[in-house]
Amino acid sequence: MGHVVLFLYILIFSTGFASLVGLGVLDNRLGQPFIGRMFLVQTLFIANLAIVAVYYYASQVLDLISGSDRLDLVFSMVAGVLGIALYGAILNMIGIKLLRTKSPLLFRVAGIGCIVTITMQTVHLLGALVGNRNVLLLIASSPPWRIVSYLCIAIVMGSVGLVLLRARSDKSHRALRTLLGGIGLNCLLFVPLGLLEFVLDTVATFTYSPISLEYLIYLGINISILVALVQVLAKDPNSSVAFGEISDEVASRFSLTARERQMANLIAQGLTNKEIAFQLGITEATVRTHIYNVFQKVGAQSRIELLNLLHS
Repeated sequence: MGHVVLFLYILIFSTGFASLVGLGVLDNRLGQPFIGRMFLVQTLFIANLAIVAVYYYASQVLDLISGSDRLDLVFSMVAGVLGIALYGAILNMIGIKLLRTKSPLLFRVAGIGCIVTITMQTVHLLGALVGNRNVLLLIASSPPWRIVSYLCIAIVMGSVGLVLLRARSDKSHRALRTLLGGIGLNCLLFVPLGLLEFVLDTVATFTYSPISLEYLIYLGINISILVALVQVLAKDPNSSVAFGEISDEVASRFSLTARERQMANLIAQGLTNKEIAFQLGITEATVRTHIYNVFQKVGAQSRIELLNLLHS
């Protein structure tokens, strides 16, 4: 059984680190604030999984030697800090304009859920710090507390999932739609899957406790990110038809200089900043400056939005 657990951890971590690379590429290509903030969330997800894996294998060794009481305390403290940071990052992620304005009610529900969860995680952390006899730790380990904790996390994940699904737009790049849809769907699936594990953990000792059922959700998120990466790297066969050369009228309307107009046309061809710099014989920093000016003049936040506005 230990080898199976090890294999699953390797699979989850390998796709997790690959998804971090994928988010970096997606952020560079699409320039959406959501992707950069999702990068932080993903990093904290990996950190949380890593501490669980370290705890599991370290406890196996310490149990054979002299027990693991001190390890339990350290694990509770580190897990508490990472949990607080994770839900803080989720709150930061859904605060971008793209998500906040699409579903304001769901955004508020998710935000309140994150704040309550952070508060409960803080209480649990304080309980671990002050020792087993403290009333805080007794409350944090009680069944009602566990039920409320699960409900808060379920509300956060469910509402975040709905927010992401509602934020998809036909005008967005297909990779961004895949990213929002895939992560959103997996967040929704967390609710029934988390409930199943909660019930299993309540009525009996869950046989596969080193591997949480919720990790399947994380694996699904990783796969969604990697699919979006493939989509953003693949050349769209219709891109040259959908986005032609910018007309004089459009360039004049947005007050684009000749160089800025050239940048927009090269972006429409699907070229990266590095490829544009190589083709024009200028530095990548200069390319970024020109593109930033184009974004400011057009009022766009991503490359696909820029192209849609210039060709609308």
